[in-house]
Amino acid sequence: MNFSHYTTKPVEMAVALANTEGTSEDALSEPEQLYEFLEPYRELWEGVSAAPKRTDLEEARELRAALRELILSEDTETAVRKVNSLLESYGATPRVSTHSGTPHLHFEPMETSIVCWLGATTAMGLASVIVEHGLERFGVCDSTTCNDVYVDTSRNKSRRHCSN
Repeated sequence: MNFSHYTTKPVEMAVALANTEGTSEDALSEPEQLYEFLEPYRELWEGVSAAPKRTDLEEARELRAALRELILSEDTETAVRKVNSLLESYGATPRVSTHSGTPHLHFEPMETSIVCWLGATTAMGLASVIVEHGLERFGVCDSTTCNDVYVDTSRNKSRRHCSN
């Protein structure tokens, strides 16, 4: 199962951010780790939001907790309430962009902090999963030694682990 070109990376990013707090170590405990986390997604945020600052770390950790709670929601109503709260909190507003030469949608505010961009982008990606594919696409690894979350992209909704 593929998401739209806009939501694939944001969904991946939301899951990766939620999983930075692992079973043994916090991978988002130092400002440098936030920079490292964001680097693979540079083409998404560069020119749209401000570069990450040391002071963004705590807000990114709060966003991480909110995304994890959303993915772990017990029912659709709870998930919808949480995702709507995130969309509002981070100022998600649809707009058409042509920065890549082809018109496409963006949802994050322009020229904002990296955490505001990250919140709007990841929340919109997860909102798209809920609307288009349902809450049952969210899961937690079945391994007894792992508590990572994932979004199931299999055709038959059969994924049970965070990795292959």
